[in-house]
Amino acid sequence: MLVALLPVVVSATGGYLLLNWGVIAPFHDVSSRQRQQVIPAQKLRVMLWEALSSIDEFVEDHDPIHLPPYRNLRTQIETTFAELSGALKDEPAVQAILDSARTDWTAAERHATTLISVARPADDAEKDAIFHRFHGGITAASDKLAAVHTRIAARIDEDHDIAVRFYERSLWLAGIAGALSMLTVALGVLIIGRVLSNSVDRLVDGAIRFAEGDRRHRIQIQLPPELHRVAEEFNHMIGRIHESEAALDELAHKDSLTGLGNRRAFEEAFAEVQAGIQRHGEAAALLALDIDHFKRTNDTFGHAAGDEVLRVIAKAMTNNVRPFDKVFRVGGEEFLVLLPHAGVVKGQEIAERLREVIASLPISFNDKILRVSASIGVVEITQSSGHAQVVQAVDGALYRAKESGRNRVVVGDGRGRAVDAT
Repeated sequence: MLVALLPVVVSATGGYLLLNWGVIAPFHDVSSRQRQQVIPAQKLRVMLWEALSSIDEFVEDHDPIHLPPYRNLRTQIETTFAELSGALKDEPAVQAILDSARTDWTAAERHATTLISVARPADDAEKDAIFHRFHGGITAASDKLAAVHTRIAARIDEDHDIAVRFYERSLWLAGIAGALSMLTVALGVLIIGRVLSNSVDRLVDGAIRFAEGDRRHRIQIQLPPELHRVAEEFNHMIGRIHESEAALDELAHKDSLTGLGNRRAFEEAFAEVQAGIQRHGEAAALLALDIDHFKRTNDTFGHAAGDEVLRVIAKAMTNNVRPFDKVFRVGGEEFLVLLPHAGVVKGQEIAERLREVIASLPISFNDKILRVSASIGVVEITQSSGHAQVVQAVDGALYRAKESGRNRVVVGDGRGRAVDAT
């Protein structure tokens, strides 16, 4: 009996040690690296975009209220860079990319300091150049942090493959023990092996689905307790990464002042509408809206009043278009409205409604009632319309509306020339 049990004891002990050392320990290491490397890298990208947003808002309205959040973000970014650099000390290739991203951030931070300093650049051209270099530094740093994330994920995939190989060896040992032992002992080993196999399979499957981009899947393991703890830790890590990615995506596509989509969101939405036109042959329309004399409002009542005007008008526009129409803020006082399933006639009708609503809109600020108007350009998007052509045409129609006296709607012919004005 003891001889029959000896292979079981040996294989069980060896299998457990192999499983613990070759599977459970690597997954613990994966979870630790996710916390110390992946999550900080994602967090850094989020904070870089938030810092960019703060500087953009300051450059736009010169309101010092945007500076404390930026300075706080700057401190957090430096701290997180230092922590991530320490976590990557054993991976010189990845750390080199991180150091390059940090260099880009340092350069961008110097440009930001110039933009917010008391001594302003001598002219708008110099200021614009510094502003674009600041944007370029932030974008370069964010792209390199994405490369850091990719490298780390590749290393984690390698560790996952090693764990799978160790798992296969542990099953091989369990099979030998079952063949050399009594039927009852083999049955017991089979039961234990099945529990471990199912649990490890779920853990491995969860890791694979995560690596393939599934952020909603959660690993459900109860036995053994060690794998249960690893699964819970892995699930928590996936949730944190999903939150970071969602926050990053929202920052990259939303205007922080009005809550509308920004120019990047417009580019993506335009591509979707254009693809629908190519498939179904339905026309669409694009409106370009500019608030008349907005600079005078800012100069007279202050930038806070200008911000309130933008927020109120953004809300009014959203409430006065169709549910599937999309409104974007793409500049200081410039908005774009994308109208799927609408020809130029419907586009002109909606544009006129927006113009009337804005002209009659009472905007309350500091016990004062502000009134503004808007000029609107309209063009039709057809199967032959390219993105640049449509944007140029609607800008031309908007320009004609402003040149014709403002507070009016001008329909463009697709080449920037006005064909109708109201």
